Amino acid sequence: MHHVALSVKDLDASLIFYKDLLGTKEGKSFERKDLGGRAVFLVLDNIQLELWQPYEQKPNKDDLTDLNTRGIRHIAFEFDDLDAKYKELKAKGIDIDEPAPGASVSKLCQLRDPDGMVVELYQKQ
Repeated sequence: MHHVALSVKDLDASLIFYKDLLGTKEGKSFERKDLGGRAVFLVLDNIQLELWQPYEQKPNKDDLTDLNTRGIRHIAFEFDDLDAKYKELKAKGIDIDEPAPGASVSKLCQLRDPDGMVVELYQKQ
């Protein structure tokens, strides 16, 4: 997989959030007037996260917090030391659940990005 694209309401706010969360650097950024928006790529280890802000904002038709809604339920990122990442984010004032045991991972916790998307952080066993 090359990248995942998230459509965001405020590119600058989302860029700050994901850079703080992932400790990553910005990659290519571009504006596409023909497509009606602008974007920035964040470079992760083996995939890129594209943050796309359309100029014309349309409200979501589905409630993304409802687990029965089609589409992306959440995105997940792995950390070697989840407790350290949790403390770092709490110190920055980010509202995040405390790490708890997971079914297929050692532990996990969740938070929401500036657009309300559920973001899961986990640590392997």
